Amino acid sequence: MGDAAQHRDEKRFVDRGILNGPICPIYGFGAMLAIFVLHNEHSLIAVFLSSGVLCCTLEYITSWGIEKMFHMRLWDYSNKPFNINGRVYLNGFLFFAAGCTVVKEWVQPWIDTQLDKIDPLTLNIVSITLFIILLADAAVTLAGLTSMNSKLGRAEAYIKSLKQEQIAHLDVHITSADEHLEKLGERAEQLGERAGQTATRIRERAHTSGEEASEKIHGIFNWQQRRLLDAYPDMRTERSTSLMNTIREQLSKYRRKHNAL
Repeated sequence: MGDAAQHRDEKRFVDRGILNGPICPIYGFGAMLAIFVLHNEHSLIAVFLSSGVLCCTLEYITSWGIEKMFHMRLWDYSNKPFNINGRVYLNGFLFFAAGCTVVKEWVQPWIDTQLDKIDPLTLNIVSITLFIILLADAAVTLAGLTSMNSKLGRAEAYIKSLKQEQIAHLDVHITSADEHLEKLGERAEQLGERAGQTATRIRERAHTSGEEASEKIHGIFNWQQRRLLDAYPDMRTERSTSLMNTIREQLSKYRRKHNAL
């Protein structure tokens, strides 16, 4: 869930919505529920409490549905106080309740007044156009979520192969150093030079591998999937948490490198 918010590690803003456009479905549908279900209710306390319950129910069902369909949880409030199965929690309830109360009692009546001033034909054309754009955005998002697990599997296989390659490369240099130790005997100075050269080669290889890894990981995921990985730092999947962190680190490294260019 969520709207645009500042990234916790970098001074930039990240779109927290699941869709690619400037729309957060949880907020939008939550407000619609409050407007239509509570149409005849104008007690602020009743609207506040009812809106919170409606929106949290919607958020819970959405979280459960995404997990069942795509085998992932985009948000997890398990470490938050007063949460229910990590899907909703108290602060979210209060935020939804306050937001929906303001929208229903003050914002929506003003919008209705403004819309009444627009020609119906123009209003219909704009509404249909926006609806088509929304459907296209939803289709792209669903496609990205559907293929996310397979892309994570590819990234996991690549990272494992890269680690095995680095270990093998390290073993070769260690063996080479051991051979030099046996041959050089008391030639400590030359041995130190060899050891230093080996360490330098290892560091250079690690740096090169790191750049290659960030390029490769970036290329595995499409832009929409990269945005979701960035937007939901608490995303949980069938893959290990360490894998998800490694992928985000590589994507962040790629972003820093290309932003510096």
